[in-house]
Amino acid sequence: MLLVALPLAACGTLPDRAAPSAIPQSELAARQQSVLAELAARLDEGYVYPDYGGVEWETQAAQLEAQISAGLSEEEFRAALEALVLLLPPGTASYTSREERVQADFEVNNTYEGIGAFVSIRAEPEPRILLLSVIPNSPAARAGLQAHDAVYAVDGTAVSREEGLAVIDRVRGPAGTEVVLEVASPEQARREVTVERGEVAIGDALRGGILAPGLIYLLVPVTVDASLFETLAGLLQDMLEQDQTVVGVVLDLRIAGSGSEWPLNEMLSLLGDGPAGHFNSRAGIQPLDIQGTDFANSQSLPLAVLVGPDTSGAPEVFAAALQAIGRGPIVGLPTSGSVLSFQSHILPDGSLLTFAESSFVTPDGTDLSLNGLTPDVIVELDWDQVQAGSDPVLLKALELLQQGS
Repeated sequence: MLLVALPLAACGTLPDRAAPSAIPQSELAARQQSVLAELAARLDEGYVYPDYGGVEWETQAAQLEAQISAGLSEEEFRAALEALVLLLPPGTASYTSREERVQADFEVNNTYEGIGAFVSIRAEPEPRILLLSVIPNSPAARAGLQAHDAVYAVDGTAVSREEGLAVIDRVRGPAGTEVVLEVASPEQARREVTVERGEVAIGDALRGGILAPGLIYLLVPVTVDASLFETLAGLLQDMLEQDQTVVGVVLDLRIAGSGSEWPLNEMLSLLGDGPAGHFNSRAGIQPLDIQGTDFANSQSLPLAVLVGPDTSGAPEVFAAALQAIGRGPIVGLPTSGSVLSFQSHILPDGSLLTFAESSFVTPDGTDLSLNGLTPDVIVELDWDQVQAGSDPVLLKALELLQQGS
């Protein structure tokens, strides 16, 4: 809101004005009923689970409607609406007030203030923050932090199960301030690292390339775009032109998350062919039938895919689809099932409803969002238990490729 102050000399003495009257309760209730009705209609039409995930959501919505009729303030209504949405299965829906939505719109940026690392949270066996990737030249990188490190305490206070993702707010902070982290690298003792926060540009890049003659290894970052497809196709083309035999390709998706530009269809077409499952929504079923294209022998080359708890979104669907067609071994730890796609709607009062509209179902009928993906070969090592120079998960994938599995 833009506030303009007029000089008193220009406008003279303002006449007395009565304080604005409160909105009549009947009008307020009508507005609230309108918002609730719109929210309920959107969920009824598009929410991915027709039974609301086993929650008696419609009964609870009817109770809120009765409370509105009895009289709720705007603050009470917002809190009740948020609580109603949170009754749905975790991670499938959210409610944001108009004020929070507007604030979030202003905060959208390609930079932020913090240490410069992509992270994930683990609750077991001990709560900690995993550094999935460290942004080059960031404060974290300058302090010596690396991917695979784990943070157990922030400014002397241990990471706890209860705070969950909120612990990230304790790591972030204004540029120029310091944060003290208790850090452990794989197979090393814990140490304290002081990091001076700074302004960080958000971004990551593909890593890897030709790991050995004829062997391609690509570590797919947390966020990636069409460069993944272009890089892999380029490496295969180079090998073909140099008349090199491709021993195999290992795609490491252990930290790969979903992005709007993740090249799911292009990657599947490059490496596979055939029916691989379907996307399920209230609107119906959308089959995922891979139309394979053989580029530089891509359809026949040996392939292994690494996954873990942080593999999510399009990369998780990608791995499940390749598993469904038997394209190559999936190696690592089970994934979390974070494959839901979402839609958002602005409600009549300016608040925002976001909810899951579709999931991915494998050919055997497994809903990936409810069960996650179980690898063909499980290696019981998490991201902070391996290091770049000694990675048993990768070594297992290479062993399977050599065996022709």
